[in-house]
Amino acid sequence: MRKIILLSSLLFLLIVSCQKDFIVKDITDKTIIVNAPANNLVTSSNSITFWWEELDGAEKYNVQVVKPDFANIAQLIADTNVTGTKLNLSLNPGTYQWRIKGVNAGGSTAFQTYTLKIDSTSNLTNQLVVPISPLSGYVTNNKAISFSWNSLSSATNYSIEISLNGSVINYSTTTNTNYAYTFTLTSAANYTCSWRVRALNSNSISQYNTPQTFTIDLLSPSVSIPTLPTSNSTVTDTTELKWNRIGVPDAQYDSLFIYSDSLITLARKTIVTATKIKINAIDTSFPLQAGSSSLTPVPYWWRLKTIDNAGNTSGFSNALKFKLVQ
Repeated sequence: MRKIILLSSLLFLLIVSCQKDFIVKDITDKTIIVNAPANNLVTSSNSITFWWEELDGAEKYNVQVVKPDFANIAQLIADTNVTGTKLNLSLNPGTYQWRIKGVNAGGSTAFQTYTLKIDSTSNLTNQLVVPISPLSGYVTNNKAISFSWNSLSSATNYSIEISLNGSVINYSTTTNTNYAYTFTLTSAANYTCSWRVRALNSNSISQYNTPQTFTIDLLSPSVSIPTLPTSNSTVTDTTELKWNRIGVPDAQYDSLFIYSDSLITLARKTIVTATKIKINAIDTSFPLQAGSSSLTPVPYWWRLKTIDNAGNTSGFSNALKFKLVQ
């Protein structure tokens, strides 16, 4: 009897625990406490932190910013979901409206709407230049980089600072909102680069924007390894060619080459993001010719080149042979 009572108690606790896990709080009538910016704020700073208190039951917050207002939208500045309680944006001079709502799996609060004005000023001290490209997280194998940013209305020129592996390697001034620079890189390696820019006029200098960090990847990926079917196997066109992709997630996809003889006479070529493909899917418009029986198979050879997320290409893999029959 004691065992039955104990098991019943455990089952009851398990059910209650599971119910708690699946209960979604109703937040539809709740209000978010907004800390900043204050409604109808007028500021000369274009660096704005949208900040609110955490709402119990909300899983994320939808924040929308438009110019000049939601009744007459001329420009959508932001429409983003935030899991925290802050969103940082740099805005050009002008009038804006922004709104916020809390969201969970069961619904959302009503939007709360606020007005904000960024006042035009010749004093750049509290301004920030908004970078356009390249932004943090960008990966390329190109050593020639074009940097660009938004203009500030009172700026006469801009200073751009470029760093390589943590050290400043270039500091230049330009009247344009773009700047081209070619990195001198000779080794096959991954290089961490960053840049920042600030605006200047005759009586003031803006702050630097947050450095934008990107990667110049000159390292070729490891080549994928063909595995199946094993070399010299007799197969049909529903058989899958399979391989192991080495070096993921950097390696993104493979170029698959099919040859009609051991002298590497190209018959078909295709790009594959998976690590397998059926033979009849290599080229559905022009299927590979197959032998009528196991006595008259048509031989093919196949091999791979791997491409990474920067566009670098590996060398060729080893070639495997298969014999195709109907």
